[in-house]
Amino acid sequence: MGRVSVDDRLDQAMRVFWERGYWDTSIDHLIARTGLHRAEVYAKFGSKRGLFEATLRRYRGKVIAVLLEPLRRPDAALADIARFFSGIHDAAVEPERRLGCLMISTASEVSPHVPSVARIVSNYLDELRALLRRACVNARKRRELRSNTDVDQVADYLVGSVLGLWVLARSPAPDTVLRHYVEGVLASLHGWDPKRGDLRLGDRAPGKPRGADR
Repeated sequence: MGRVSVDDRLDQAMRVFWERGYWDTSIDHLIARTGLHRAEVYAKFGSKRGLFEATLRRYRGKVIAVLLEPLRRPDAALADIARFFSGIHDAAVEPERRLGCLMISTASEVSPHVPSVARIVSNYLDELRALLRRACVNARKRRELRSNTDVDQVADYLVGSVLGLWVLARSPAPDTVLRHYVEGVLASLHGWDPKRGDLRLGDRAPGKPRGADR
């Protein structure tokens, strides 16, 4: 297979794992949905676990990278954290995304049992925390957060909030619950901010990022 074909097959396998989870996905499920032959799975990836780890890396590069964009700017701050959570909310309430997040589901279902998978998940969570912490540091420097704010505590709280939101997205909870959850997180950010108004979903002009007029 050429490179494009490999990516297509990984996308198909990613969807199977996303829907069924690692433990409930068999090689036969993967063969039926991806068109891969059993020999190809073992030749190219070594095992079902090897294929799963490849799909996690593909998921991080294709799906998670888009969600993290608001936080990647070196000067990202409070408004960019709000954009990040709004972006997760918008993605999570799409009907096909009520599957939650493949990486977060893997964190609880597979990581405790497969060390190589745990390393992939931990690497992502470390990146997420680092980006959120940097945004908090920037926000504190700009006096968007109180000068005595513990940025490590806030970053840890926000990472936990990301995990909680994606777990809710995979549950039968109605979309309003997800919306209220995110607005609660944003209200917490407002509580650390001594001067700004409420940060709520949908309060930015269409096509205008939060903080564009800073």
